[in-house]
Amino acid sequence: MMAVLPWILIGVLAATGIGMALISSLVGMRQKIENPAWWGLYAIWITIVLILDVAAPFRTILFASILAGLLHGSTQSLLLDRYITNNPWYAAQMQAPRRRLVMQFLLMGLGVGTVFGALVAGIAWGLARVFG
Repeated sequence: MMAVLPWILIGVLAATGIGMALISSLVGMRQKIENPAWWGLYAIWITIVLILDVAAPFRTILFASILAGLLHGSTQSLLLDRYITNNPWYAAQMQAPRRRLVMQFLLMGLGVGTVFGALVAGIAWGLARVFG
């Protein structure tokens, strides 16, 4: 029997993608800060999923991460001008046409959300098996 996914939890976790995109777009965030921040958020996600004893930890985190990536890329795309202004260290990469940059943000969000989501979901699944 397939476990029911906690869609509200997935939505709440995925909303961190919007938060991170707002910070990177409205304030600016170097990759050496953004990457550890994401890993910290993923650690919090794992902790929440384990504490709540979610029946499908792998799928919950994977779906949340994919959605977070899409929300992150979408939010940065909507705030593209602010992102470019507040992240001058990426000026060389921001020389492409607007349509291409939007597509890059969306595809990168989807790709990163999927790849790292699978990795983190695997960690959560393993920890749930050990501690559950």
